[in-house]
Amino acid sequence: MRKVGKKNFAGKKDSTEKKDSTEKKDSVGKKNSTEKKDSTGKKDFMKEKNFIDEKRTGLQLIKRGIVYLAQESPGIFPLAFLQAAMEAAYPYIGILLSARILTELADPGRSMEHLFQMALLLVGLNFLGRRLLDFGGQFLDVLQYTVLKHIERAVAEKAWKMDYAMSADPKINETKQRITRWHYGRGVLALVGQMRRAFQALVTIGISVALVVEFFRAKAVGEDGMAAFLNHWGVSVLFLGLLGLSIVYNIYMSFRIQKVYFKINETAEKPMNRMMNLMDSCFSEYRNGKDIRMFHAKERMFGKFRELSGDYLRESEPAYLYERRKTFYTVLFSRGFDLLVYLFVGAKAIFGAFGVGSILKYTGMVTQLGDGVTRLCDTVRDFLQNLEYVKIYFDYLDMPNATAEGTLPVTKEIRENYEFEFRDVTFSYPGAAAPSLSGISCRFRKGEKIAIVGRNGSGKTTFIKLLCRLCDPQEGEILLNGVDIRKYQYQEYLSLFSTVFQDYQIFDFKLGENVAAESEYDRDRVTEALENAGFGERLKTLEEGLDTQLFKRFSEDGVELSGGESQKVAIARCLYKDAPYVVLDEPTAALDPVAEADIYQRMNRFTRDKGAIYISHRLSSCHFCHRILVFEEGRIVEQGSHEELLAAKGLYRRLWDAQAQYYA
Repeated sequence: MRKVGKKNFAGKKDSTEKKDSTEKKDSVGKKNSTEKKDSTGKKDFMKEKNFIDEKRTGLQLIKRGIVYLAQESPGIFPLAFLQAAMEAAYPYIGILLSARILTELADPGRSMEHLFQMALLLVGLNFLGRRLLDFGGQFLDVLQYTVLKHIERAVAEKAWKMDYAMSADPKINETKQRITRWHYGRGVLALVGQMRRAFQALVTIGISVALVVEFFRAKAVGEDGMAAFLNHWGVSVLFLGLLGLSIVYNIYMSFRIQKVYFKINETAEKPMNRMMNLMDSCFSEYRNGKDIRMFHAKERMFGKFRELSGDYLRESEPAYLYERRKTFYTVLFSRGFDLLVYLFVGAKAIFGAFGVGSILKYTGMVTQLGDGVTRLCDTVRDFLQNLEYVKIYFDYLDMPNATAEGTLPVTKEIRENYEFEFRDVTFSYPGAAAPSLSGISCRFRKGEKIAIVGRNGSGKTTFIKLLCRLCDPQEGEILLNGVDIRKYQYQEYLSLFSTVFQDYQIFDFKLGENVAAESEYDRDRVTEALENAGFGERLKTLEEGLDTQLFKRFSEDGVELSGGESQKVAIARCLYKDAPYVVLDEPTAALDPVAEADIYQRMNRFTRDKGAIYISHRLSSCHFCHRILVFEEGRIVEQGSHEELLAAKGLYRRLWDAQAQYYA
């Protein structure tokens, strides 16, 4: 909309106002221009600051990675640098000695004996240098493998120290799997190879530059014509300028290609790596073979893998074409530069600047200088590509452990007389849309048997995880004898519980080690625990008894256990620990009714003076419990004895009636 100036009583525009308006407009325009300039300058400053911050962060990551690796293997970098120096110097042995031999051959007064000695020296040094390089490379591989095992152990230890809820986070698991897949190519260990290649490139460039200085000092014979041209300082400047241009072009192309590949790694490679992790975990575990075969899972997995591989190839094809095109231009530029250098060297030799042998020396210098520059540029690119992976590794290790360690001891008095209380507890798993537990409040003490029932997904197992401090609540608190359980020493608190989870794990160890969870144990107590768990008859059939290797991962003679037998071993492990409080989460799901009844009778006797929690979908197991907690959608909706809950005709009664009809 056009702005109209005020008119005076004569109907004309007020010239004074017009002037004021113009001045105001000018001042505003100047002000806006100044502000725009200031904002642009501020924006440029911020860009520069961000670049400096990123650069500083990258250098800090490299420094931390080098220090980390040096602490694990103090000799790894000295050996890597020694290896790099030898690799850089090795080609010059052949170049310099071959040049000497060629010069001797061109000399009419040559000595055949001296030539023979030079040839023997060349062969001997080449052989010795190659053997030293091979030996150093093998020794460096051993050191890198040792560090790799430490890295894998550090990743595994971090997973065990991490809060249980965090360890179940898909993003964290994906990060862990990515780290374990990198090995030598990416991640913190790749810094060894990158530092070695960078140092090798610098040594190569240093030796080549020394030869370049010698080359420029050699003067063509003559004062005019071509000799004067070759000796002119401008030709040397032009040569160095072309060399600098070649270096800058190589660095520029390395950066461009690095950006393209990092984008591919972040978009197309991630899904394929996830599928490879799934296939590894499924096909490496032979016990999965039944389901894979019966439900044709192999075809589905390989089909999905082919699909993701196709996606990866389609995503990466433009990048590969781009790299080939840019590499072609780079090679074309480099070879053109080499041609000019060869002509320059040849012309100087023709005009008497040096002998025929030096042609080989100086042209070899050009080749090595080009290789050194290319290697340095590629290494810088690799550094930049790898920084993100180094950052991921250290971010994973630096991830805070959500589990508070606590300082209070769990005393003997607490073990003999304890009371737990959930006070308005709420908990959600990472990324979950709704809380698994909400507003849970209850208490139970020593000697009290508690049954927890409810539909699938109602929060029963999550309740147990919080009690055992596998997870900590986001809201509310859990108390032991009136003290927040997070204030107790973590391992001492865990020692209060003997557990059998519904997803228990029997390890590929010997039977006795599985029960005791230790390599050194009381054999009599382990045998007693197995007998009390109903495994006594099966134990008698095992020739090696407690020393029987379970499953076949480590031994072809390993014994396979049925689902019910495995569950009895898990129960025996619970009995052997003999902790003050017993937690049984679906402990008899794999047992037949007779074995189940027998186990419950044994467990009832075993927990006579202990506190216990039973989770079971078979409500008949609730009869001998003092109190029953009924869970629904993460809340306790009912609690009381079996008779009280039947009389209340609520959810428990409906669950009881639904199950009882099959036994009528």
